[in-house]
Amino acid sequence: MAAFKGWRPIAGSRAVFDDLRALLQEIRRFARSSEDACESGARPMWQALTLLGVVAGATASLAHVAAARPEAAGLSGSYWIARMVALRLLMFVYVFAFSMAIRQNKALIGDHGILPARRLLDRVDENVSLKLAAESKVAEDGTEEYRQSGGVRQLLARVERLPTLLWLAPNRRKLDAWLDGLAWTGLFLSLLGLLLGGASAAHLLALWLIYHSINAVGQRWYSFGWESQLLETTLLALLAAPFYSGMAFADGARPSAVAVWAFRWLAFRIMLGAGLIKVRGSRCWLDQTAMCHHLETQPVPNPLSRSFHTMPRSFLLFATACNHVVELLAPWLVLIPVRAANVMFGTLHIVFQLTLICTGNLSFLNWLTIVPGIWFFDDAVFVSALPPALAKLASTAVLSAAAHARSGILGTSEVVLVLARDALAVAIIGWLSIPVYRNLLGPRGGSRQRMNSAFPREIVLPGWLLRSMDVLCCCVPCASNLGKSYQDHGGDEQKAADEPSWKRRRLAGTSSSSCKSPPFRFDLQSLRLLNSYGAFGSVNVERVEIIFEGCHDVGLGDSPIWQPYTFRVAVDDPNKRPVWLAPYHHRLDWCRWIASCRGRRAVRLGLEEPWVLAFAARLLLGSTAVRGLLAPGGDPFEGGPPPHCIRAELYLYRFAPPSRLPGDPYWLREHVGQYLPPVGLQDLAPSLQREGYIDS
Repeated sequence: MAAFKGWRPIAGSRAVFDDLRALLQEIRRFARSSEDACESGARPMWQALTLLGVVAGATASLAHVAAARPEAAGLSGSYWIARMVALRLLMFVYVFAFSMAIRQNKALIGDHGILPARRLLDRVDENVSLKLAAESKVAEDGTEEYRQSGGVRQLLARVERLPTLLWLAPNRRKLDAWLDGLAWTGLFLSLLGLLLGGASAAHLLALWLIYHSINAVGQRWYSFGWESQLLETTLLALLAAPFYSGMAFADGARPSAVAVWAFRWLAFRIMLGAGLIKVRGSRCWLDQTAMCHHLETQPVPNPLSRSFHTMPRSFLLFATACNHVVELLAPWLVLIPVRAANVMFGTLHIVFQLTLICTGNLSFLNWLTIVPGIWFFDDAVFVSALPPALAKLASTAVLSAAAHARSGILGTSEVVLVLARDALAVAIIGWLSIPVYRNLLGPRGGSRQRMNSAFPREIVLPGWLLRSMDVLCCCVPCASNLGKSYQDHGGDEQKAADEPSWKRRRLAGTSSSSCKSPPFRFDLQSLRLLNSYGAFGSVNVERVEIIFEGCHDVGLGDSPIWQPYTFRVAVDDPNKRPVWLAPYHHRLDWCRWIASCRGRRAVRLGLEEPWVLAFAARLLLGSTAVRGLLAPGGDPFEGGPPPHCIRAELYLYRFAPPSRLPGDPYWLREHVGQYLPPVGLQDLAPSLQREGYIDS
């Protein structure tokens, strides 16, 4: 071994082996501690391991036997059907994602929304200008200053911080049309892909670009982990999709083996990351009581949540143990390149996600997470699970497409393009996976485990490339700088043009291509290409909700009458029944729940949440768009003047005992404190106008 001591691949392999062994030891210690911390006499971890092991083993055996059917002959190792099912499910998720954008974005980030997107664009624009100005070393003739703040460099700096097509909008005061245009275009492309059962690489890239443009300016409303997961899943689907045709069985467009393993790596990270964040999270995961609380305190319960919550305590302990087995132990099956192991993990993965869908409304997270699980089943398994008639049709379609692929229908240039794409994808995924891998290690990797995060990864763009791009763009200075100079001179165009510094910029534009330009370091973090994942590392043991209330006559009497606002799906009215919602998602209701989780721990309560103050201001202004986010009839001041004051109170909620009488409440609640003191528009307007949340 001494001869190989200095050889980096061997040393790196040994380090990875040591890391994996340390992770398994951490999981083992957690399992032992969990059994000791669990209630006396209960051993749900071993029960869950035994049951799920039997189920997974039986499923793998049945799949192996069924794959021997004549219809499945010759289909092992191909993934035509998996691609069709995965892309169709991805399009299904996109339909709901863009439907939400059409319905909610104008009220959330529109021109008169709670957190306007223009405010974020202006702030990033200002920060970029300040950064580039600070980096520039101004020469006497001003050429260096211009070169540092050239159009291409500023464009890259903007995109680095905020990758969105909204930079192209000519008027940031009127972004509603752009937001609607992006959302409607995305919805059309999603429905088209859903209908065809597939999508081309260009189709998927367009969806990624459109959704990224909305997500980048979504601020608090788009800060959920499944947004990054949707974007990453779309990029991985590019590896599986045909280049040109959007049909499910496009001739010659065989699903890439790189795509199969990329999706499996995604599934591994999602499940193990979620399991490890619980190992390092709340104590209720250690003593296996998490499900005794989670079903009642989750963001948006569904009609079955109370039924599951009232099940025997021993069953809820067992459910928590099943969660640990699926998330901590099952992912290691991914590392075994055997069909039986693949089928076992794929089955557990998909059944687990379906179970979560049945117990709560978690947006499109679980539907989206099924997508990588589909890639653990090859065509032989899919065909063997179908009735004989359908199995024969599916087998014929797959064999025909595979025959075309083997016959060399792809041209030489397309073959080179596919090989280059796959090689580049392997290199990029491996490079981006390094910080994500370290993140899974937690403290052993050098820091606390972060969930739902992207990590800094820089690429260096050489100066000659920037100069070439500047030449192609005719060296046009950034529009924001031109506008700023024009405004600084009071709108006097001639005065601005006569300014010496302005002349230097114009002269520099004709010769900057011949100057030596420094390189640009572009951080890929904001693109969310490859991310860490995890959910519910902490579980609330009690449900505290914020109830917003308005009043007309505060200050006119000793006992003002406060009237509550009702949200669409959030818990507020004790008589309101939960509804089936997922994969749809009400973003305002979720953010209210997140704020509620911090409500009793916050120092300044609602004054710490900018969106809460902006939301209160919109209610005080009587915003029609924001009122539309509430339940029908949920605004007690609808049809009349808006309230003079808004406040927010904290209430503790518990499931009421099941009853057969329709008038009985679904929730029991008690008042536990105040979240936001009574505020009027005169209290909020100055600071919100200064920050750009509302117009002056």
